[in-house]
Amino acid sequence: MTTKQCEKVMLQQVNQLWGLLDDMSENSPEAYQKFIQHHLEEGMKQFSLPEAHICFQTRILELNEKLLYVNLCTWSRVPAPKSKSDPVPLGGGRLEETVEGTEIYSVTDVAYNPEVVKEGNEDPVEKDQLIRLAMKYIEEQHCMHLSHSYTLLKDKLKGSKKQMKLRLTGKADPVQTTKHMSPGESSASLLQQLSMLKSADKENEDDNPQICLLSSIKHPKKPGLIEEISSTEFQSGKVETPKYELLLVKDGNSKAKIIQLKIELPGVFSVKECDLSVSKDDLVIDVTEKYRLQLDLPETISEETVTAKFNKKTHILSVEMPVK
Repeated sequence: MTTKQCEKVMLQQVNQLWGLLDDMSENSPEAYQKFIQHHLEEGMKQFSLPEAHICFQTRILELNEKLLYVNLCTWSRVPAPKSKSDPVPLGGGRLEETVEGTEIYSVTDVAYNPEVVKEGNEDPVEKDQLIRLAMKYIEEQHCMHLSHSYTLLKDKLKGSKKQMKLRLTGKADPVQTTKHMSPGESSASLLQQLSMLKSADKENEDDNPQICLLSSIKHPKKPGLIEEISSTEFQSGKVETPKYELLLVKDGNSKAKIIQLKIELPGVFSVKECDLSVSKDDLVIDVTEKYRLQLDLPETISEETVTAKFNKKTHILSVEMPVK
């Protein structure tokens, strides 16, 4: 079909639509107002901007490790799951490398539907799963391997809102939305605004983030919970639980001060083989096809101040976790 034929067919469809709307406005003014208002509101949702929610830091595991900052944001353009058993949709932007003085790091952004993020705020476990889902998405999209360990930052955005939108959409300037319509405004004005929204939607249809559904993400525990993601699969019989020593150091008032953990990892020769993930109440250490250790911590710790050292001679990983 030629371009002119396509335009002719489209024009016929538009004329049919306007005819139906004209009939509705004459025969059922209230239904007409509701119809127009509904589509205006839906259109405005599509023109919404991403809103920064939290920012976390992890590491890109390459020959030369680099820091990666990930901005998790909410965006109405990203659909919510159709049901609690469906995969969680998410959208992502490009990976941007930044040089700041002598420091070189990368920044990227991942967007969820606002309702998904709201549920994550109400459940710390689900919040952690959303972060790990974002990490899996980044690994698959950018063909890289990330550390399982991450740190939540005080600032909820790395960079600026303008940079975040530019990475997500490729466009820096926000789309202007139309004003709110009052029921008393004329039919011509309503039709004009609907036409403007339709026109702007066509011009900016490539402004949406790339939506991804990771089919491996399911909800086996209860509705609303995402299965924990790990980029390393462990086969039965190949992974051992390493020997470890856990010590709770107390101050003069017998109050818990520091949790010290020493893990023996024979056959491990570099810290790059170790993937350490620490939350406020548990710890996981993974060494691909060799070791896996998961511990519930006896006290709530301060995640931001955890330190870890690996001794190549003794093959011992020492972790210090200050208690909150």
